[in-house]
Amino acid sequence: GINAEYGSLTMGWAEQALSTVKKLSYCIDKQLYLAFIVDGKQCGMISKENLKQFESNTGLFCVTDNGVELSSLLTTREMRSSALNEFFASLRDKGEFSCTLKGWRDETYAVFSDEFGSLALFDVERAAVPVLGCKSYGVHMNGYVKKDGKIFMWIGKRSPTKAKYPGCYDNMVAGGISSGYGVWDTLVKEAEEEAGISTKIMNSAKPVGAIFYTIVNEYGTSPEVEYVYDLELPIDFIPKNQDGEVAGFELMSVEQVKEIVVSERFKHNCAGITIDFLIRHGFISPDETPTYCEILRLLHTSHPF
Repeated sequence: GINAEYGSLTMGWAEQALSTVKKLSYCIDKQLYLAFIVDGKQCGMISKENLKQFESNTGLFCVTDNGVELSSLLTTREMRSSALNEFFASLRDKGEFSCTLKGWRDETYAVFSDEFGSLALFDVERAAVPVLGCKSYGVHMNGYVKKDGKIFMWIGKRSPTKAKYPGCYDNMVAGGISSGYGVWDTLVKEAEEEAGISTKIMNSAKPVGAIFYTIVNEYGTSPEVEYVYDLELPIDFIPKNQDGEVAGFELMSVEQVKEIVVSERFKHNCAGITIDFLIRHGFISPDETPTYCEILRLLHTSHPF
């Protein structure tokens, strides 16, 4: 009767949730790439389909069977940054890699020799990062309230004019970490810009982990780390977007969130972060979710380098 029906419904959702997080986990065939090497360290992976543009600039790159190496004459972070941004600006002006470079932001990401916060090798235009296959870092925050003992989540809806995923559902606050910013600085800045959350309220936000994955799509290859925070908001708080990047916010029950998070209407990496929230707060259990362990694994897949 009811249990059998509930089981089949749950199974359906479990499969949908697995399919949603699978969009964050590409099986990388390393044969299709060459390592991008700077100062003797691999810090990216360049698709062999894209080698032409690198091979033709012999002053800047040395392309061998072992990898694409940035000129060793560029000995400082500033020199490398300047040369790479000039290279990508000229490609943008010629219409090369137009899928990603047309979204040029005049905002740079730092590329590190190891994980976030280690030695920065260079800073490169955000839109160019997927072409180089470098790791990028972001921070996301789940905002929620408790009403009568139940959790409701504030879910953002992206502006219809956004270059990527226009009009899709999104985490309440999310943003890439630009050059010169730390994780917390970025979160406080984005919370004010995207949802009008004051620093005073933000001081209650708690770091709860990170998810990591690699996406391969029309923009390029993106190994990403997203640091995750939770914030329980005052019951009477109403988020208000300040920067035009969010069309609005909806306060949703867990049931509503579970329904939309597995739909195509939710930005993929933000869906992963929302599913992670539902797991951590006990709304997804292993008994009812046969795909539980696989979902967890796919939210924490190791990067290809």
